[in-house]
Amino acid sequence: MLPSGKIDPSCPDMAHEWHTNDTDCDRVYPTPSPPPDNCNTTICDIIKSSVFESCHKLIDNDPFVLACEFDVCHMNINHIGCTSIQTYADACAQAGLCIDWRNATNGICEYKCPSPKEYRACGPQVESTCESWYNQKFILTDNEFRAMTSMQLEGCFCPNGTFLLSASSNQCVPTCEICRLPNGEWTHANATWIEGCKECICEEDTLQVTCRHVSCPALPPLSCDQDGQVKVSDTVGCCQEEKCVCNVTLCPPVLTCPLGYTQKVTMGVCCSNVTCEIQNVCVFQHNVYQVGELVPMKPCEKCSCSGTKDVSSGFNIIECEPIPCDTHCPLGYEYRTIAGLCCGKCVQTSCVVVLPNSNVTHTIQPGTIWTPADNPCVKYECVKIANQLITIEAKISCPPYDPKECIPGTETIAPDGCCLVCIPKGRMCNVTTTSMYLKSQGCHTKERVNVTSCSGACGTFTFYSTKMRSLQHTCSCCQELATTERTVELSCPDNTKLSYTYIHIDSCGCLKTDCSVPGHSGMASTAFSGKSRRRRR
Repeated sequence: MLPSGKIDPSCPDMAHEWHTNDTDCDRVYPTPSPPPDNCNTTICDIIKSSVFESCHKLIDNDPFVLACEFDVCHMNINHIGCTSIQTYADACAQAGLCIDWRNATNGICEYKCPSPKEYRACGPQVESTCESWYNQKFILTDNEFRAMTSMQLEGCFCPNGTFLLSASSNQCVPTCEICRLPNGEWTHANATWIEGCKECICEEDTLQVTCRHVSCPALPPLSCDQDGQVKVSDTVGCCQEEKCVCNVTLCPPVLTCPLGYTQKVTMGVCCSNVTCEIQNVCVFQHNVYQVGELVPMKPCEKCSCSGTKDVSSGFNIIECEPIPCDTHCPLGYEYRTIAGLCCGKCVQTSCVVVLPNSNVTHTIQPGTIWTPADNPCVKYECVKIANQLITIEAKISCPPYDPKECIPGTETIAPDGCCLVCIPKGRMCNVTTTSMYLKSQGCHTKERVNVTSCSGACGTFTFYSTKMRSLQHTCSCCQELATTERTVELSCPDNTKLSYTYIHIDSCGCLKTDCSVPGHSGMASTAFSGKSRRRRR
């Protein structure tokens, strides 16, 4: 800018128009001091070289060389000489001559540009952009800036075939047929893209971005007719869509299968589908029985679940067969049926006696007494006590017996068939007492009772009668002379009492008797007959 306010494109011309304290601002170059001995000013020789040969005629290079050597030798900066070379190149450019000199420095004065721009030794001071207003004001219009477009300087420029997006941007674009985006980016004309839920396009004619809501496709009608399904709307991307979702509270209640059936569950879209399938079982009185399992169906039959199907019900058939009864009973027992029960049982009907030291058994009916033939001293009686038959064994106790004390020929067996008795020597006919239990009709005394008998010697002899011409016998027998009746109480198995009367011998004596009858002996007699009368306790 000149003092008058006019813009001058030439900086040297502009500088000479400005003065300070009425002193000309002519350039004054100081007298250089001698350079150090180790100073290398080779880079400054580029200004004097053929690189700037075309400019030597226009601009004197000596001041620039001196300034370069001074800087290199006194500032100790490796690339400080590049400043003087650049200053001389700028002066040449102002004179209308642009020179590409940096390649001659072997990289010392390299000029780096930010990507995507690239270095260019000669380029316009005002680079054309994609902004039409900028181009119109600074390039196309003839004004004070016009002179700047005719001068070329080095700098960073967009590569050939590309354009600077704007003066304030370092972006290079392949074409200016673009739309600027709010975020500072750009896009080609006719380019389309999705931004949010809007579909945008860079309009070719206006290079403006227009957007409209994304169009949603027409969807076919949706049917949510499965159990538990409901229809809901949902936003997918930028469009509203209907879809079917599950609401298990709308599922039908779970099916309960009847007895003998099992549930078969299959999963539907939302709900479980339950069907009932019949099992391979038997059903009886609300109970389920597996094949082969016993069924309590009939009390006197054995019933089980078979593998055969009943066509009408679909369940298995229950097959029954009578329960076999064991009718074999041990000795002394008898099989009898019982009302209301399937099988009878063995009931004891008699007592069984197993003789010791042998395998011989004998049954005794209740209320009877049995004496073994080979052992008359033992008697077995079958007694019923509390519905149970019990065998009572009684052994006879014999009085002392010594055959040496007997009158020969009087030895015999007592009426009980067990004890040996005889008429003792020197003993006259008299009453003899024996202690024993009295029994009648299965009842017996609790204590022993003294039973009397007549025994002893009486006169007997045999002589030959000449008149009768045969042996004559005279006999007398020891018999009862006086008797009385006595009564005792017998105890019975059914807890009753029996009154029993027997004859008691009070006195004995020798009475004549007939001894001609073969087999009849009047040697002894016993009073043991009696009668009984039962009474309740």
